[in-house]
Amino acid sequence: MSMNAEYRQIGEQLSRVLGRPTIDGLYLPAPVADETFRDEFGFVLLSDGSVGPFYVSMGGILRELWRRHPDPATFTADPLSLLTGFSQHDLADRALALGAYNALSAALMRASGFEPPDRAGNSGLDATPPGAPIGMVGYFCPLVDKLTAQGSEVLVLEQAPERVPDRPGVLMTADPRDLRQCGRVLCTASTLINDSLAELLATVDRQAPFELIGPSGSGLPDPLFARGVATVGGIQFPGREQLLDQLRRGESWGSAGRKYQLDTRSYPGLDELLALLG
Repeated sequence: MSMNAEYRQIGEQLSRVLGRPTIDGLYLPAPVADETFRDEFGFVLLSDGSVGPFYVSMGGILRELWRRHPDPATFTADPLSLLTGFSQHDLADRALALGAYNALSAALMRASGFEPPDRAGNSGLDATPPGAPIGMVGYFCPLVDKLTAQGSEVLVLEQAPERVPDRPGVLMTADPRDLRQCGRVLCTASTLINDSLAELLATVDRQAPFELIGPSGSGLPDPLFARGVATVGGIQFPGREQLLDQLRRGESWGSAGRKYQLDTRSYPGLDELLALLG
């Protein structure tokens, strides 16, 4: 089964076991003329208060979503209707599908009482000795700052190379095969939206730890661990109120949630979480 089909299947299963919660609004950031240098996220909001983040700053996703949903706060739907986006090539459909999957995953974690472990502040750094080359899919400036400060060389694979400034310790590549030379690979979870992750995993030598990072990776990671991903970072929101309040005020919204990181030791798996519902 393909990764997309597995995500859709798990999402549909979650919707059923959770009693078919409805989507009770979307949050979309205001678009700008050029999204190249922004990293913005939308949110799928469930009726039970669960929140599912998804990346919107690529491929015209944000403008297309505003065209389709001019009043996103009033949008309502069955999550199953959005999960079909995993079977589409349209980026806006896929972004909403991932947001719905992440929201349903958050609902299951809450209902089962599962608290994912906190993400360490230096995550992505501790397992890499100074000086070792590190691969990065998508340019994360704050993380690059930390990596280069500890003496690491960073090899960046970026869809929009103009996002990456010319700086010491940072090299660019357009060929994912070059990541095989890296001792560790840090990958943006937005690759789940543009459908490039499966190919990346097939290309990169899995002897090197492959870590998926970013709010878009806030869903149940079973399909990722089954394909050799070492760790997955996400964010969990206790509810929507603080998040939406900070977004309305134009503030950074990261403090409205809690960053976490999962690996195969700390994550019990879908079946065990479902069993905890009983």
